[in-house]
Amino acid sequence: MAEFLAAAVLLHFAYPLTLHGQAGELLYTLLYPVVVLLGVRVVRPRGRRLLPVAVLSVVFLFFGFWSALTPDQPMVRLGLFAAIVLFQSYLILQLLAFVFRYGKQHRQPHGPQLIMAAICAYLLLGGVFAALFGIIETLTPGAFENSLAPHQSVGWQDLTYLSFVTLVTLGYGDMVPLTPWARSLATGEAVAGTLFLTTVIARIVGAYVSPSGPDTSGPDTSGPDTSGPDLSEPDPSGSDPGATDPAADRS
Repeated sequence: MAEFLAAAVLLHFAYPLTLHGQAGELLYTLLYPVVVLLGVRVVRPRGRRLLPVAVLSVVFLFFGFWSALTPDQPMVRLGLFAAIVLFQSYLILQLLAFVFRYGKQHRQPHGPQLIMAAICAYLLLGGVFAALFGIIETLTPGAFENSLAPHQSVGWQDLTYLSFVTLVTLGYGDMVPLTPWARSLATGEAVAGTLFLTTVIARIVGAYVSPSGPDTSGPDTSGPDTSGPDLSEPDPSGSDPGATDPAADRS
């Protein structure tokens, strides 16, 4: 989880590398397979559920490298943005499933993993909206404007910056959405960022206040939960963490 968090930080904040020639672009493009590999390892889907994330990973990498080779083709950029939205949205859903099912899935506290999962989901959310901004700008050129350079085209780097500034509701005002759909999406991101912080932080605080408290919702008769990622650390002794010790029960 820590490795994936580091890769997500680099992917979303090291984009100025692409402004320093082909070497910087190539170095940044290499972050794509790193994020894909670590993202798949983090969510660890089980059984046939490996297929969706595998397909999304291949599509994401394909358009990522194609866009690096031909950055001026609008359809290639559109495919890359769409792949980013699908792949990172899948990771967000899996990470949030772990965060909100924390009480039922784990009997031992895994606080650092819980916090890192929430941070990763927050960073990926900013990346998803940046890609959505890119889709709008590709389909409707001029949907966004840089007020510091009003006669220049807006690049995906500017849209990434706009996305995270909007996500934290900072709003410098240098990047401006102009069309109705662009403004609507920017408004939606501001609302999503606020709701994310309030709900997820409340969930984390609740987990820390009572990380191993009794489950008052009644006995769970639905069987083992296999719908979310397995983010717990394996037991080095090989024993079943859910099994009870008869001797301990008698004592």
